[in-house]
Amino acid sequence: MLRSFGSTIGLVTLLGLAGCGDPNTGRLFADFQYATRCAETLGCPRTEQHDICGYNLSDACEGDMPQANLSCSVTEVEGSTRTITFSARQGGDFSIAVQNLQVPFTGGSATGGACRVSIVEGENRYAGGCGGSTPSPEQPCQITDVQFVDDEGNPTVVGNIFCQHLPNEASPALQIEVTTVGSGTAASSTPAKFRFANCQGLTCTADSCTSLTTD
Repeated sequence: MLRSFGSTIGLVTLLGLAGCGDPNTGRLFADFQYATRCAETLGCPRTEQHDICGYNLSDACEGDMPQANLSCSVTEVEGSTRTITFSARQGGDFSIAVQNLQVPFTGGSATGGACRVSIVEGENRYAGGCGGSTPSPEQPCQITDVQFVDDEGNPTVVGNIFCQHLPNEASPALQIEVTTVGSGTAASSTPAKFRFANCQGLTCTADSCTSLTTD
């Protein structure tokens, strides 16, 4: 995994800790940093940077983080498509969710027309369609580079998400972007990366997932 504990137990990868007898073995895990911002629009008062990382309702990546509240499921049509639905929240009053993200069975960009992204920031909720194309008013979110990985026995999905002009459900003229964290022009134009391990329904074989090994 990309994250490691930086506390007294040392720099040990999180999924590597979930071995035989560990309560986190096979538990849903997410590593997702993203920012909501208004570089192009006036839909929010400031950039909000979010860090969601940990096992569902269990250990977080850092000791001072609250527990993550996660969901993730994958419906597979072997040799054809995988359809992914996930949500992530970790304390506070923010969350992000993607529904019906359909990609080719071996990975790639979003396809089909049912994909939808929902963002909660405090009392505001933003939502819109997602696909593989450059963001537009009709499809404000772009999801690309989806990969399926066997991470030391943990079936894992990773990908990029980038939104522009994602409308507020109550006031559609108010819109936000979803990008990677950070400041400056580069960050505001760079997709956020998501990673979910052990999603319900996701299976990995030598032909259907890339193998990830560590030295």
